[in-house]
Amino acid sequence: MKAVIFDVDGVIVDVRESYHRAIKETAESFLGVEVPLELIRDLKFSRAINNDWDVTYEVIRELGGRADYKELVSRFTVIYRRYREREKQLLPSALFAELKRGGVPLGIVTGRPREDLHFVLDRFGLRGFFSVTVDEDDIQDKNLRKPHPFPLHLCVEMLSADEGVYVGDSPADLEMVVGYRKLYAKPMKFVHFRKVVSLKLPADFSTEKEEELIDYLLREASPSPEEEQVSLP
Repeated sequence: MKAVIFDVDGVIVDVRESYHRAIKETAESFLGVEVPLELIRDLKFSRAINNDWDVTYEVIRELGGRADYKELVSRFTVIYRRYREREKQLLPSALFAELKRGGVPLGIVTGRPREDLHFVLDRFGLRGFFSVTVDEDDIQDKNLRKPHPFPLHLCVEMLSADEGVYVGDSPADLEMVVGYRKLYAKPMKFVHFRKVVSLKLPADFSTEKEEELIDYLLREASPSPEEEQVSLP
């Protein structure tokens, strides 16, 4: 059985006005200077850092500052929750509904803390579509968190799937899928949805258009055979 598994940020919802702004303002609160959003996004994606607390910490270090990590997390959380209502849904609920009606197991693998994940799923009425969600709080060992392939493996096993498609938007997502293929030796296609962040990443399928993504996922979910997965680095 083939599962379809989604990242959240940059795929299901646009977080440029929430998480990215929280990184910026948290870093600025420690540094006392303005931090360009372009610098934040470049550092996050060029270094494949998945956790936005870690991104914030690295931004502060990059600009010559210092921060206590626990205090950083505390400030970040307060700031993020001021902005999280600005998040916008990217993929329509109808896509998840159609896949679910077709008997396709749906899952989520995200670096969001559980409270933040549940907030966004409930806000957009999406929680009922996903049989399994794996968030940051599910993985106690920080070394096994995304981009390590273990969260993806955990999701696939909990879905009782033999193979899958993972929809992501970042180098961290690609790294996780590549690691999954190598470590667990199971079929997993990587779909790069680049509507929010226009990066060039190797992928089995890549698009910035919701319609093309929807068509691809519906074809993949159909019982007809598809092409073999692309060889990723």
